Amino acid sequence: MIEIMTDLPDHVLGVKGTGEVTTEDYKRVLVPALEKKLKAHRRVRLLYVLADDFPGITPGAARQDAKVGMSHPTALQRMALVTEVDWIEKTVKAFGFAMPGEVRVFDDDDLQAAREWVCEPLPAGDLEFDLMEDSGVLVLRPNGALDAGDFDRLTETVDPYIEAKGGLKGLMIDAKHFPGWDDFAAMLSHLRFVKDHQKKIQRVAFVSDDRLLGAIPSIASKFISAEVRAFPNAQRDEALVWLGSG
Repeated sequence: MIEIMTDLPDHVLGVKGTGEVTTEDYKRVLVPALEKKLKAHRRVRLLYVLADDFPGITPGAARQDAKVGMSHPTALQRMALVTEVDWIEKTVKAFGFAMPGEVRVFDDDDLQAAREWVCEPLPAGDLEFDLMEDSGVLVLRPNGALDAGDFDRLTETVDPYIEAKGGLKGLMIDAKHFPGWDDFAAMLSHLRFVKDHQKKIQRVAFVSDDRLLGAIPSIASKFISAEVRAFPNAQRDEALVWLGSG
């Protein structure tokens, strides 16, 4: 069965699974609770606690779980999973990179840490950026699915500098993995930003240990005029030096 936890901030949905979780548990408890949260918040966070006696979910509940994910692909901002169930912990750690939003697994003894992490505030917007005016380098750090407002804020900061200086020496994308877009409008805003600025940037560095991001430079170099290179996280300083010398 699924129980709703009530002692959390309004944008955080807390659920506890005990015993066998069935399709009816999803339909009667989890889905209505999630939809209620989404009426008040564009994106929500999930604290999911699995009791020691949790044996698993029925096939019908698994299908319902997938259906909920497809119906709300960008709704989940963070999920903290608290469990001592070994196979669930290993599965989430192995495939967490493919799940929407940030996902972390905590042991039962770390329930308080899980609550603090899932409830902590994020910076305004899901795209942090830092314009290093002395070196002419722009650093982007995506923290979650990007939305159109992220690129509006970025354009307001970068365009006056580009107009005054004629361009940027370098652009760094510093990310563990690419988090995707919040919606179609966000993707269009991203493409528009690239189109309007790509000829005004000399060098682009992708700093990440993610294999997908590491492969992007060989593809991007065919479409943009800037020099593009990939660096592992450990070589972030070297990437900044390379960008600044453009």
